[in-house]
Amino acid sequence: MTPKTEWWETFFRGPWGEWQARGFMQQNTSAEVDFIVKALGLKAGDEVLDVACGTGRHAIELAKLGIDVTGVDFNGTILDVAEQRAEEQLVEVLFLKNDMRCLRFREEFDAAYSFWTSFGYFEDESHDYVVLRRIAESLRPGGKFLLELLSAETLLPVFEPDRTMPLDASGTQELRQRTRLDLEAGRSETEWTFVENGRERTARSSLRLYNYRDLCTLLREAGFERIEGFDSMTGQPFGPGARRLALVATIL
Repeated sequence: MTPKTEWWETFFRGPWGEWQARGFMQQNTSAEVDFIVKALGLKAGDEVLDVACGTGRHAIELAKLGIDVTGVDFNGTILDVAEQRAEEQLVEVLFLKNDMRCLRFREEFDAAYSFWTSFGYFEDESHDYVVLRRIAESLRPGGKFLLELLSAETLLPVFEPDRTMPLDASGTQELRQRTRLDLEAGRSETEWTFVENGRERTARSSLRLYNYRDLCTLLREAGFERIEGFDSMTGQPFGPGARRLALVATIL
């Protein structure tokens, strides 16, 4: 029997991955890195784990600050891009190909982060617990983990089933997003259509839609404590009107 192909295996190797490689979302990197540094209290010499690092846009900027970053991602092609960018920008980052459920680090890092909704991919919810437990095992006592994503509280008040956003200034390239909320399954199902000079390509994502409380419960079960919530867009404490959720949790 042929093993089932997970949505994220094709999604990040398809048009989304290609746009990642071209620098999609790069304009947000500086502000996001500032938030990561502040939320985790990072300083030069700290050893940090980037879970689902993609092209390394956060890891590379952190390395410029003297932080020792290890980035892990399942996608070897995108890791090649990350390594090339780090080399071009004259910084050292260790990039490793690995499924986030299979991390085997033991108390090797001062901090870790998973940024921009790189969590909740798996059909089996227990796999999300495994990811958090592996991250917890990777941290030294007192280490902090930053989990940043769209939560139910941030998505539902502003939910739009159909959205279109430009990908360049010419107007010939755009990204169309059609989303269906499966409230019974607790998932957000999205079809993404990349339009480039009249050519259309589609990709599908399926994310578990967690709320604040359930994420805190999952983090505690994985071994974390002292959980704080923030809006990563503003840095303010998480509450009504927040646009994204960032949870900072400390390992026991």
